[in-house]
Amino acid sequence: MTHEANPQQSQDAGASANPEAKVESMFEYGYRKSNYGPDELVTDAHGNPINVTDAMMSAEDAAKAETSTPHLCYYSPRIPGNTGSAIRLCAVTGTILHLVEPLGFNLHDTKLRRAGLDYHDMAHVVLHPDFDNLVESMPNSRIIAFTAHATKLYTEVEYRPTDILLFGPEPGNIPDPTDIMFGPHVAEQVRLPMRPSLRSLNLTNCASIAIYEAWRQLKFKGGA
Repeated sequence: MTHEANPQQSQDAGASANPEAKVESMFEYGYRKSNYGPDELVTDAHGNPINVTDAMMSAEDAAKAETSTPHLCYYSPRIPGNTGSAIRLCAVTGTILHLVEPLGFNLHDTKLRRAGLDYHDMAHVVLHPDFDNLVESMPNSRIIAFTAHATKLYTEVEYRPTDILLFGPEPGNIPDPTDIMFGPHVAEQVRLPMRPSLRSLNLTNCASIAIYEAWRQLKFKGGA
């Protein structure tokens, strides 16, 4: 007794036997090729690689931009996946993300790819060489620092689109930058409530809660 071959099964078997061919065929529908180098993680509308920094916003343009949400700032972030998620968060909410060096990773890190970044997302990102550069470039902005040491809840602030929501580095071996989080440039220190004796939330989870609360207060202007 003979059995007719199932075309779909044959196709799936061929793809499993030759995964590179499967990736190449996927690229036809907009996926990035698997052999892109680490400096080619950001692509233009046609899938062509472009330089990461070329896709970013300048500090001057960020200061002049009219936004519907406060700006978000990560001071010296260390985990590329968190920053990748923050870039996508800012792209979908119309938020500008400020990254203050030193970073704990290279912007070409392959883990940024997992957030599905493209040049549209990176257009919401500003890179600052130090914190003073951020403060000087945004002189009319109020800086609100999110820290577990604050007593005021994040919901007790009336947010403005010109505000900068400041988050420090992920917990680790580097001490909290108290000069940054509690310096004279900070207008408010606020915290997210948590059950006692538990570890902190993921950095970008915290940032998401803060951005959406601020956007809610601002009537989700610009959202659909």
